[in-house]
Amino acid sequence: MGEADEVFDGEAVVMVTAGLLQAACVTAKGTLWTWGKGKFDQLGHGDRELRESPTRLGKDMYGGLSAVMVACGDNHTLVLMALSLEMWSCGCGMYGQLGHGDIADKLVLTLVGADGVRGVQIVMVATGAAHSVALGAEGKVWTWGNGRFGPLGHNDGENRLVPTQLPGEALSGAAAVQVVAGAHHTVAVTLEGELWVWGHGGFGQLGLGDETNRLSPTLVGIGESQVLTVACGSVHTLAVTRDGALWTFGKGRNGALGHKGHNNRLVTTRIETQHFGNANIVSVAAVVMYSTAVTEKGALYTWGKASGLGHTDRQAKLVPTLVTPHLLQGERVGRCHNLPPMHALAFAMGTHARLGSAAPTALPAEGSSQDKDCDYVTMLGELVQRVVGACVSWPEGRAVELDGVVRMLGGGMMQTRGCT
Repeated sequence: MGEADEVFDGEAVVMVTAGLLQAACVTAKGTLWTWGKGKFDQLGHGDRELRESPTRLGKDMYGGLSAVMVACGDNHTLVLMALSLEMWSCGCGMYGQLGHGDIADKLVLTLVGADGVRGVQIVMVATGAAHSVALGAEGKVWTWGNGRFGPLGHNDGENRLVPTQLPGEALSGAAAVQVVAGAHHTVAVTLEGELWVWGHGGFGQLGLGDETNRLSPTLVGIGESQVLTVACGSVHTLAVTRDGALWTFGKGRNGALGHKGHNNRLVTTRIETQHFGNANIVSVAAVVMYSTAVTEKGALYTWGKASGLGHTDRQAKLVPTLVTPHLLQGERVGRCHNLPPMHALAFAMGTHARLGSAAPTALPAEGSSQDKDCDYVTMLGELVQRVVGACVSWPEGRAVELDGVVRMLGGGMMQTRGCT
């Protein structure tokens, strides 16, 4: 762990993302780091050099702001800034995916200042192979870049060089709270837990029962539960419902769907809970032929193509398989964890003077009539709930205020259940 601390100057990493040739991360202090191949300018350092280890981007390179979220496409990078909630982009602009009104590449991060998003508070960003997606604070969605197959959702296959808002009726007027993108398809989750999909459907990744593209958002039904969070690989999709179940659909090559085989699934299909030790899923992620899931207890499961799964045997996994805890040095995975109520109360009463003052400072004498339990039992139920809620481990920094980001990092399940 010390080595990792040194790499990022001792700052806690809030999120990590990867594109085709590059990777990036954001720390709790809003610092942005990138690494990988820079041949398309997507690292943002003003050159096209290869960087084999994470390299800090000086904040002076993007207006002195702090980053809150980063997304990587195949050859471009999109960053959301914390205070202004504005977007900056760099990399390949061949299809307009940078949002600057042209198809020019950008060597350094450049403000996306198009009229369509000027003054809008953007709370989440996502990138496909060559298209970009943004979510506004009021639940509106903007898309731009490569329109082939329909991932922009404007009922055509045209490219857009600047962020263009989806029409109000696109999601039946519902407010989106999360947006994600595959290579050429896009997915949105609404506040009511609806799942909307559009774009390339050639492998069933839209979950609509066919292999047809959709040029505008189309509603998908997943069981009888509401959707909490989603993730997209290039040509497959994962969705977590509020009951902690995981559903997958799309291209099944190398077992990426987790259903014991390589077959494509054209409709949403639930992964058997026994593969996760009957635990609830809180967050998921996916790339081309791999999938990962994290349980509410911080256990990491991976499946798909042989290499890159984190297992010592280097074999493909056709069902979710636990990454041995000792390989993670015993650490829980994920940025959000829900403490058991008793642990949360003990923590709170040990670190907050006013709450702790009600607790006995020493064990009562043997035979004493004094209650041996902590005095939390005399606290109002509503206060207990608030104390426990305050002890939930959330992501650091501004990310905690962005619903879509919190869902992506695993906090959505805790918000759904409350902290009782």
